[in-house]
Amino acid sequence: MEKRSTQLLRSWKRLAAELVVVFLGVYGAFWVENYRDQQDQIDRTEQVILALQQDLRDYVEVTDAFNKHVEDGLRDWAGARESGEAPAPFVFRIYGAETPPLSTWEVVRQAGLAELLQANLLYELGFFYNEIAGMGARYIRYAEFTESEMLPLAKIGSASFYSADGKLLPRFAAHMDRLRELGNFMGESVEWASCILERLESADERTATCRRDVGVTPM
Repeated sequence: MEKRSTQLLRSWKRLAAELVVVFLGVYGAFWVENYRDQQDQIDRTEQVILALQQDLRDYVEVTDAFNKHVEDGLRDWAGARESGEAPAPFVFRIYGAETPPLSTWEVVRQAGLAELLQANLLYELGFFYNEIAGMGARYIRYAEFTESEMLPLAKIGSASFYSADGKLLPRFAAHMDRLRELGNFMGESVEWASCILERLESADERTATCRRDVGVTPM
């Protein structure tokens, strides 16, 4: 009887040991798989952030150059007017695509990679790209007027843009006002993009956003 009890105890110990081995094996497999998933998410997040950083750096560089070109053109035009000249209104034209590239953000959004970003940063990025898309639409309206109204008259001569008393015709004055607004938004969006870049580089989790207060454009 005692021998049988000993054998039964050994059997239970062996079974318990086998169960422990199986449990550790299954747990280990889950742990390894979970570790791989975490590493994969970290790698994917890094790639998303790198792509967005490159996109924002390019936006800052190009848009800042555009804004300076607009500021210089408007300043030179105003200087010529103050000197008593009647120059053709300054216009801003882009060689190539007329709207800012949104492809990087679209890939991030449509591929479901946006879930890798912090919620407040994701909101900020969505807001930013929506605003520059709107700026692109406004520039297209500006460019259409430039091509249909400004360029043909420029072939005739700068006097075509002025009334008999030497004042810039209202529709052309308003057109230059729209350019000033575009220039102002370019400058603000460059600051905005630069701020988001800093947040991406520092993984800032603060809820404060980079954008300024949304305002209205006076008539």
